[in-house]
Amino acid sequence: MGYKMVFSDMDGTLLWKELHISVENKEAIQKAVDKGVDFVICTGRGVFGVESHLQELGLIGKKGYVICQNGAAIYDLKNMEMVLKKSFSPALVAPVSDFARAFGDIELFYYDNRNFMCEKMTPVVEKYCQVMKTSPRIVSRPTEYDGEFTKCLFSGPRVHLEKIKSYAEELLGDQVNLFYSSEKYLEFVVKGVDKGSALEAAAKQAGVDLKDTIAIGDSDNDLPMIRKAGLGVAMINGEAHVKAAAQYITERNAEENGVAEVIEKFILMK
Repeated sequence: MGYKMVFSDMDGTLLWKELHISVENKEAIQKAVDKGVDFVICTGRGVFGVESHLQELGLIGKKGYVICQNGAAIYDLKNMEMVLKKSFSPALVAPVSDFARAFGDIELFYYDNRNFMCEKMTPVVEKYCQVMKTSPRIVSRPTEYDGEFTKCLFSGPRVHLEKIKSYAEELLGDQVNLFYSSEKYLEFVVKGVDKGSALEAAAKQAGVDLKDTIAIGDSDNDLPMIRKAGLGVAMINGEAHVKAAAQYITERNAEENGVAEVIEKFILMK
């Protein structure tokens, strides 16, 4: 027996210098996969910001899943088609976007499957698109989009994000789930969506018991999966309340191949 699925966050967890998967992490992941363990990237990114890393790991075309947009979108690795989508109307987030826009220093991003939207081009957006390998569609207001969003993201000073979060929670109550994915990112998804529920759905689809899963993360949005997994792991570089909720804290940080440490300790040494 032993652990059968590893769910890993990307930024601040798996990625080296926030851009690449290190040789050490890659080798450990490939050894785990060769042993029959499913490695599942579980991220707030859109799928366009994940595919090159999946290709690097040789996971595309194999059995398994990738979880994107904090659990609002799950894709089958065999064909990279979406198998789960949880979305909301742009009208739901519109008043929150109006409130956020008034600060003057908040970037507003909207997501739907492979569609990435923003309200204007800025240096921040250009850099984001370079990292995520995508091109934006410009919308001046969220309601200009005729589909539904899986996620929206507010980027800016934490002091303003806290006010936006309070406003959204008071206005929308239990219709949405809001959380920080970093010091400067506040994310907005429909109620019931988080990495923990997505982990549970993917494990169930794979026929794996929750006790046989590992979840590794560092930020607020990783808490649900860290709490849900059989073994919840926090990176040593993670936020204090995330580490407090974990059953294991890595000795090595994201830049020192902490994901490899977890795989070596709990899978390869078994």
